[in-house]
Amino acid sequence: MTRLQRWLIRLIYWLFIGFAALSIHGAFSFLLLNTTLAYIPIELSFWLTDRRSAFMFWLLAIIWLLFYPNAPYLMTDLFHLSLLNPYAVNGLLKFDLAMWRDFAYLVGPTMVSVIVGTFSVDQLAGEFQRRLHLTKLPGGRLLISTLLFLFAAIGVYVGRFLRLHSIYLLITPQYIIKQLIDMWSLKMLAFVLIIWGLQLLIYVVWRFTLAAAKTTVSK
Repeated sequence: MTRLQRWLIRLIYWLFIGFAALSIHGAFSFLLLNTTLAYIPIELSFWLTDRRSAFMFWLLAIIWLLFYPNAPYLMTDLFHLSLLNPYAVNGLLKFDLAMWRDFAYLVGPTMVSVIVGTFSVDQLAGEFQRRLHLTKLPGGRLLISTLLFLFAAIGVYVGRFLRLHSIYLLITPQYIIKQLIDMWSLKMLAFVLIIWGLQLLIYVVWRFTLAAAKTTVSK
């Protein structure tokens, strides 16, 4: 990712976060916190480059790992679309501009965070592979990405159903550890697999699209 692209992504997030703080209230006020939390790992990913010393890289990588689940977590916020009451009496979608505005508020940050988050996972997986000397491991980048998506899926469950945010790790770590130990069940694992599979699907489609674009350019 070029420097210009990074600053463009930052600008998009800063503008939306500022807009959310000033203009989005009521039922959708959660967008301010959730979008900000989703932005943190994306910003951190911009700093996790091969120019970082080993100590600084792994320190930032741990923080990134703790905050990254906030990006795919936004997908679960789409259930709040039910608050829009979108159907008219005839069963068709209403043409209500205020409703479609709120639709954009919910879908926009989610799409950006999932796409950029997927890119950051792929890039960091490559850097992890290089720093851990796993370059000869077949499919090492894909394997690491898969493990990161699995960790993120567990994080989404923790955030959505245990209502624990990443920031709590810095405030009440003992309470969080107890909740994490007690959360395991078949139902929880089924949810994790669903979110994990969804992330992998997005990742595979993204990689396929990227490969197709490179092939087209090379021709």
